[in-house]
Amino acid sequence: MKRVFIAIDISKEARRRVAAHVERLRSSFPHLRVGWERPEKLHITLKFLGAVSDEKLSGIEGAVRVAALQNSEYTARLAGTGGFPERGDPRILWIGLEPPAATVKLAVTIDVVCAKLGFEREKRKFRPHLTIARLREPAASRELAEAHRRSTFEVPEFQIKETAIYESKLLPSGSIYSTLAAFPLGGS
Repeated sequence: MKRVFIAIDISKEARRRVAAHVERLRSSFPHLRVGWERPEKLHITLKFLGAVSDEKLSGIEGAVRVAALQNSEYTARLAGTGGFPERGDPRILWIGLEPPAATVKLAVTIDVVCAKLGFEREKRKFRPHLTIARLREPAASRELAEAHRRSTFEVPEFQIKETAIYESKLLPSGSIYSTLAAFPLGGS
């Protein structure tokens, strides 16, 4: 069994700028218990599948290939900051992806093809975002959450050219991701 999710990657420049933003926040709030995402793990999850067998994985690869062909390459940029949940004390800090329409379309297409394989459809509306931190003590982290939300965040546009299936291995030191398969959008 492999723990699997489907995602899109960000540009090297976007990764560099997000890492700098995270480092500014981390150094301003060193006393808080926060699970900061490492730069190499930054991605935009389109669908989390959980534990899947090797037999089911080949069907997933075929489904994601079909979904990728049904969506074209597009230009996006990271912009906007926030937290989940939106009301109250957030547990997750995120950076948004704009414009969201093409990414939402891709995520919905993937959700539909995965549902045909027996995976449950998403109940929540998809909001493309990059998770940068998990707050271990949300109430104690209010000032950090507000500093993040007040941040202006600009990253140059970059191309989204493919979607990929990743394996997430859980280790005592944290999770590590590896690409199992990648598929070009629109057959490019």
